[in-house]
Amino acid sequence: MLHIPRWQTWTIFGITLFCAVLALPNLLPRSVLNHLPAWYAGNLINLGLDLRGGVHLLLDVDVRTVFRQNAINLTGTVRERLRERGIQARDIVAEGGVVTVTIRDEAQGNDAQSVLRNIDSTLTVERTAPAAFRLSYTEQEQARRRREILEQSIEVLRRRIDESGTKEPSLQIQGSDGIVVQVPGVQDPAELERIVGKTARLSFRLADIDWVPGSPVAASAVLLPTKEGWDEALRQWETQKRPEEKELRAADVCRRFQVQCQAVRRAIIVGGEDLTGANATFDQQTSQPIVGFQFNSAGGRAFCRVTTNNVGNPLAIVLDDVVISAPRINSAICGGSGIITGQFTVQQTNELALLLRAGALPATLTIVEKRTVGADLGADAIQAGLIASIVGTVLVVLFMFVAYGPIFGSFANIAMVVNMVMVFAGMSVLGASLTLPGIAGLVLTVGLAVDSNVLIYERVREEQAAGRQPMSALVAGYERALSAIIDANLTTLIAGLLMFGFGSGPIRGFAVTLSLGLVTSMFSSTIFTRMVLGWWLRTFRPRELVI
Repeated sequence: MLHIPRWQTWTIFGITLFCAVLALPNLLPRSVLNHLPAWYAGNLINLGLDLRGGVHLLLDVDVRTVFRQNAINLTGTVRERLRERGIQARDIVAEGGVVTVTIRDEAQGNDAQSVLRNIDSTLTVERTAPAAFRLSYTEQEQARRRREILEQSIEVLRRRIDESGTKEPSLQIQGSDGIVVQVPGVQDPAELERIVGKTARLSFRLADIDWVPGSPVAASAVLLPTKEGWDEALRQWETQKRPEEKELRAADVCRRFQVQCQAVRRAIIVGGEDLTGANATFDQQTSQPIVGFQFNSAGGRAFCRVTTNNVGNPLAIVLDDVVISAPRINSAICGGSGIITGQFTVQQTNELALLLRAGALPATLTIVEKRTVGADLGADAIQAGLIASIVGTVLVVLFMFVAYGPIFGSFANIAMVVNMVMVFAGMSVLGASLTLPGIAGLVLTVGLAVDSNVLIYERVREEQAAGRQPMSALVAGYERALSAIIDANLTTLIAGLLMFGFGSGPIRGFAVTLSLGLVTSMFSSTIFTRMVLGWWLRTFRPRELVI
């Protein structure tokens, strides 16, 4: 067992050397890294929020508004399906997430019920009167949609933060409507808040051409501020806002301030989910900054159909409940692309294109908690972790020397060093973040790295006490300890993987270093030390093992 083929020896040596090369950038000063290729110099372990400092945000996801908008869109589908079957609806009202339908002819009640049930299998249709129905989504469907909205929001936020150049953000669902965002190393927290908090919910709606400024809006329409009106409302709000007010909602502007507003239809014709691309560019005729966008095939067809049927009418482009522009449709637009114009600066068009390209958030996010973690706290934690690691390593090294002598103690200690090098290499390659609990995992890994050697050495002692020769005792020690080592590490590894899969934040940081340390310790304490012991036995041929 200790006679290792030459190719295996070179493979083990090559893997160890390769890991050392990968881990080396973490030990080099910045002045040296600046002279190395970027692909190699950037191979560093990322520090987590608690070590590097950064921003912690708790966001509230406005799921109720999404459900309300879905109900509004459902009213259009209901009206269309009933009309196709020749059933006249007297009243279709969306309130909250519920749609109530009243038809004119009670005799068509059964047909209407059949039509409504065929709209969506997840809809619950209740007949509250001979000519009245109540439509709502089942609790299971609402829970599924709620989860989908949260997961989609996380994905959009991750893309936005990644595009801004920030690495290793941590985004997790908290509770039923919350998302926790932790971004280490952020230099400008205000910019991050703008990127994260901007919903960028783009929609195209027909303007209500029957509305007259100063008069009430129809039930099928809503009054929203124009971009100029929104800017003016923000200026007024800054001087009039109450201390408890944290933000101004666009939906409240027209009711609260006398600014320019526009009535638009509630039904969304084409939404931001149909966007496939967006880019900042310039208008070739006016040289003004604009944003170009492209639709997918479904969005392109819908846009074409609407512009074909409404030539001459204004089409409102609404971003986060603000009418960015409302150009008049001069002709059908069927190319699947368009532009957003307005009084934008170059920076605003770049930011808007980034938000649209990363995807619109499915719901409005509100920052309910904001904490900034200073780098000083991280420096103290790193120093404390470094001291703990050094003290732990020194004690383990001394113990192995005292317990198993200078030769076998040295082999175990070399294996421990190799293990730590491989852990750092693995974290660098995987892009894992080192957190404060992760440092605890590293300190624990120092002890785990020699555990396997302790088991092997104890078995060797027993075999040697039973009268075996040195070579035979070492072979038997490795063979009989190996199954125990695999079982112990495997069960701990399963626990570590479960912590990583189901845990969050600090627990994940601890699980990463623990799991990685277990895998690498299997290599360093069994394969690497076996190679070194085999070489030592063949070279010095001892008559007795001093262990």
